[in-house]
Amino acid sequence: MMRRRCLSKVNFDNYHAIVSFVNVGNVHWKFLYLSKADSCLYLVDPARNTRELEESKVAAQKFREFFKMRRTAINKTDWVDIKLKGGVFKHPEQKDTNSCDVIVILMAKAFMESFPQIPEMTFETTIKAMVRQREATALHILGASVFEAENNCAMCSTPKPPFPGPSITKWIQCDSCSRWFHTQRLQMNTELFQTAEAAEWECALCEKEILVFIL
Repeated sequence: MMRRRCLSKVNFDNYHAIVSFVNVGNVHWKFLYLSKADSCLYLVDPARNTRELEESKVAAQKFREFFKMRRTAINKTDWVDIKLKGGVFKHPEQKDTNSCDVIVILMAKAFMESFPQIPEMTFETTIKAMVRQREATALHILGASVFEAENNCAMCSTPKPPFPGPSITKWIQCDSCSRWFHTQRLQMNTELFQTAEAAEWECALCEKEILVFIL
């Protein structure tokens, strides 16, 4: 159920569709797509669900009520006249108990790439395919992350140490991986810093990697 002032600063007339994810009971994810062009809402369950059309119709009704409520509560009339209906489309089904999150991401990707058409989804949902997709997604996120190794602390990923504490701190570089760290984040006092700086200092990340390699 959406709150009265949810998205109060958004003008839906600036958009042609809504892509979202719905969490059910903190254990399952569904994909939601709302198209302004065909006035249709799809609430897509990755798992086999014979009530998918019925659930989409219920969700469409709730969105109609939401837009009417916005007109009353915050005097916004965007999308208030759209006669939303529920719909279904053919899609791959979940084959295990824990890959719903991966599948809804793949669904969103397919819709974004084929917009404004409804995509034909052909991706695999086997356990092995889901493992490969999790790895590919993780690598994509890491590759797209903004992180300047020369200017950001490898511990907190920021150029300045977080508050509370001094806004200026000493830095130390790992002699093994060349990562930089705030001494404050390492809870390294002046004596420990001077000792580490005068010797070959190795960060905890490298120490862990070496231990894992040996074991």
